[in-house]
Amino acid sequence: MTEYVIREVGSRQWLVFADRRCIAFCTDENEAVKAMNGHSARARRAREELAAQPLEETTTR
Repeated sequence: MTEYVIREVGSRQWLVFADRRCIAFCTDENEAVKAMNGHSARARRAREELAAQPLEETTTR
């Protein structure tokens, strides 16, 4: 599971971290939450797509 941290770094700047890597610079906390949710959804889809591939396709890349 990915751990997210939303940090306020100024009066108008928020950073979103996922597993110690910055994934977004945002202008408010709501935008930061949206970035976190979007990143989480993309990561979940990527895992699901990888799991749906036959084993031989995932090992030949």
